[in-house]
Amino acid sequence: MKRVEFILLMVIAVICLCLSLVTIVFARQNRRLQEAVQAQQAMINKGSLSQQVGTNLVREMATVAQTDEKMRQLLKDNGFNLTPQPEASPNP
Repeated sequence: MKRVEFILLMVIAVICLCLSLVTIVFARQNRRLQEAVQAQQAMINKGSLSQQVGTNLVREMATVAQTDEKMRQLLKDNGFNLTPQPEASPNP
């Protein structure tokens, strides 16, 4: 093997080693970013669940407020305006 061929092969080997190291670093960074995104998604899902619970709670309170004056006043004091629901008419 000639000296020029040896040097060329060594340069190629060093380049391959550097590219392998870069790939490992990028893979680790990608894993960290994926974990961060998953944590954010969990927070979003938790907030969505809390919003659903809150909506259902207010809906139930509004149902009770139709017959309970104190509940109606509590909802009104907190900015919820209740309108009476029309009675469901039976289908012919």
